[in-house]
Amino acid sequence: MGFVVFLTTVLLIVLLTTFLVIDNNRKKALALEKQQQSERIEVVSSRYSKIVQSYGKSRIVKPKDISGLSQINNNYFVMQRKNDETITHYEQVIGNLTDLLENELIKFESADDKLTLSKQIYAFVEQLPTSGHQFNSDFYLHQLPSLSQQVITPTLASTDENVEPELHEENV
Repeated sequence: MGFVVFLTTVLLIVLLTTFLVIDNNRKKALALEKQQQSERIEVVSSRYSKIVQSYGKSRIVKPKDISGLSQINNNYFVMQRKNDETITHYEQVIGNLTDLLENELIKFESADDKLTLSKQIYAFVEQLPTSGHQFNSDFYLHQLPSLSQQVITPTLASTDENVEPELHEENV
């Protein structure tokens, strides 16, 4: 009888230890996943913030408009959960907006008409939601991509297109 009690006790200890090890590994995996998600968010967020700050340093936008631009990034996860799907969408949407703002900044630095971009950024910021709960998934899926197209300024490509046909006519 004592042997059965001893064997049962050892078996319970082994089962409890196994459960604790598995649970600890699961917690470590979840913590690692959260850390990786946070790192992905931080990379996109810091890149976007640098571009927005460079708009302020270049005096393209006023400080109050900088806070409006920053809200796009800061409010993404206010109304949405952090999971792989939303983080991937965040990387895509904020990444595209960052690329667009970066390209416009490059155009701004080489353009003669510097007022156009300032006006377009101001109009863009004016159309952004005013409260945090309005920055929901619908805004990021549907409204932001179309709003961000308003920031695009005309390029010098139109003058380049006019030059090309003249070159081809001379060769003929």
